[in-house]
Amino acid sequence: MENIENPVSEEIIQQSHVFNDNEKDLMTQACTYLYSISKWMKFFFVLMIIAIVFMVICGIMFVSASSMLGSEFPFPAWIMGVLYLVLAVLYVIPAIYMKRIFKAAENTIISNDNEAMVEFLKNNKSLWKFFGILTIALFGLSILVLPLVIAFSSLA
Repeated sequence: MENIENPVSEEIIQQSHVFNDNEKDLMTQACTYLYSISKWMKFFFVLMIIAIVFMVICGIMFVSASSMLGSEFPFPAWIMGVLYLVLAVLYVIPAIYMKRIFKAAENTIISNDNEAMVEFLKNNKSLWKFFGILTIALFGLSILVLPLVIAFSSLA
């Protein structure tokens, strides 16, 4: 991954003939925030990749060990393995958006590229839209599954 030595270079801001002195100070501040966001997005991208790898490993272990675990679990262990694998696939989507976000932020700072800034904002919007839809879906699923859990637990 590329290392940005001096992300908020005065030279980049000074090269722009569009901004007056007040706006150049604001742009310097905006670039500083953008650089900070890109570092945090890179950090969460790495964490997300690590989580995906662990989920895939756990999913494979549950699926492969389902015959050995058999009666120790209240339900077949392969179901838990498949659930881990499905969640790992779901985590790939925000990881892709996070990578696009930090790359676009770095490109915006390095090259003073307005298109990279638009790409940054577009991917940021898409990431939060995905999390919003996923949250609504999981709340809905929880509402549907809760009565089933209560019903099956009363039978046991």
